[in-house]
Amino acid sequence: MESLYHYRSDVQEIPQIRKDLSKLGSSWKIPDSEKRQIGVIIEELFSNIIRFAYSDSDEHIIAVRISMRDREITIQIVDDGAPFNPVEFNPTPDPEPASYDSGGMGLVLVKTFSDSLVYSRKDRKNFLEITKILRSK
Repeated sequence: MESLYHYRSDVQEIPQIRKDLSKLGSSWKIPDSEKRQIGVIIEELFSNIIRFAYSDSDEHIIAVRISMRDREITIQIVDDGAPFNPVEFNPTPDPEPASYDSGGMGLVLVKTFSDSLVYSRKDRKNFLEITKILRSK
């Protein structure tokens, strides 16, 4: 099973992403707790792309492909923003995690909820592939 979505580089798209994931999660019978984790992964990455990848105010399209085979969910996110490899992002652990301002924890959550992340850059585009194994299905 596979679904492909295209979203404008605008935070106004987040409600549509949530709707699309809700429908997909229901039709693919993904358990609610893992559906929420997949939502966090996609929303955090989408938000980071919008906030940090573009130096202009032009509209860009971010592609999100989600596929499921057996108990494995694969998410591929493609954008034409500035190069950024989240796999190499390793924040220094904060002894006081409650002291984080809003933001700053997104990639930590993405890595926590994912089983693997693979990044590549080609043709001036970022390709990020995230794998999540469904454990409660």
